[in-house]
Amino acid sequence: MRFYKHFFWGVLVSVALLGCGNKKSGSEAGDSTGDSALVAISNRQFEAMQMEFGELQEAQFHESVKVNGHVISSVRGQAQVTSRIPGTIRIISRELGDFVSAGSVLCTVESNDFIVLQQDFATVSNQFNEAKKAYERLQTLYRDSIAARKDFIAAESAYNSLLAQYNGMKHRLSLLNVDPAQIEKGDFYRILEVRSPIDGYITQVNSMIGEYVTPEKMLMTIVNANQFYLQLDVYEKDIAQLAVGQNIRFYNSSNPSEKFSAKLTRTGKSIDPEKKTIVCTAQIESINSGFVNNMYVEAEVSVKEYTAKGIPGDALEALADGTYRIYLLEKKSGDNIYLKSVSVTTGLTSNNMVEIKTPLPSQQVLVKGVYNLPATE
Repeated sequence: MRFYKHFFWGVLVSVALLGCGNKKSGSEAGDSTGDSALVAISNRQFEAMQMEFGELQEAQFHESVKVNGHVISSVRGQAQVTSRIPGTIRIISRELGDFVSAGSVLCTVESNDFIVLQQDFATVSNQFNEAKKAYERLQTLYRDSIAARKDFIAAESAYNSLLAQYNGMKHRLSLLNVDPAQIEKGDFYRILEVRSPIDGYITQVNSMIGEYVTPEKMLMTIVNANQFYLQLDVYEKDIAQLAVGQNIRFYNSSNPSEKFSAKLTRTGKSIDPEKKTIVCTAQIESINSGFVNNMYVEAEVSVKEYTAKGIPGDALEALADGTYRIYLLEKKSGDNIYLKSVSVTTGLTSNNMVEIKTPLPSQQVLVKGVYNLPATE
């Protein structure tokens, strides 16, 4: 009887212990199931792969319209150089690419026409001075009723005629950058100096020493780099979004990493029938020494600016279906770090910051090393 009693209590204790063991095992299984939905990496892996955590942060985003165009010199910043009278080029003092100041000598021209013009001016100047003296003398005599009216009118007519010739030839000589007073003294210019009308760089030389040139012949072209602006070609569907004062970022396609700033100044009012675009202009904020006339550029016109939450682009994992996900720090336990993947909806991208439209908890985000994580479903 005692044997059966002890046997009964032994079985009861064994069942109780077995139940406790099963309960503990079930609890551990539950924890394992919870962690299986997370991505686990060790602290050693985290450091070896140079991973980093960050947080969502406020960033400035820009909605923009993409256009292309050219860097153009304004009409005030480019000039064609010609000789105002025909002649033979004697000296060319500037080379292609040289910077010249307004008024500096570019070349010299020998011209018989130039010599004849000075001779004619000297002759007209002498005749004008004589006519002026005769007119002033007869004016006094006529006022005193000594000279006849017809003599005074004749002197006045001769004086006015020579005055017109004198002033006309004097202005012609001034356009040639010579001093009429020097010619009136009999000191003639042997050669004509062709001078630069603006500050700028010589972009084309179309002449040579010994060449006979006429006023229609273009000798050089000059472009002032400080007068550059943007000329943009905008499609009709985008023009309604543009407004004067909007900010522009532009770059040359050969060096897209170097970007420059401009501000929209004018929007066109007609469509180019060939390109189906509308010409708009923008003022460049800072002229770069690498700009050249007619340089092709690509640009983004900022049509909307706002502040929103964003993360660096490296924090996003692109999935095969075109969606994105990020990894949040769920917990740290022992030597392991547990991450939770979260699908997110993205918005605009600006300066490598990507707008995140999905509401997220205030947890740290894996911002570096996303593609080093083990593959997950």
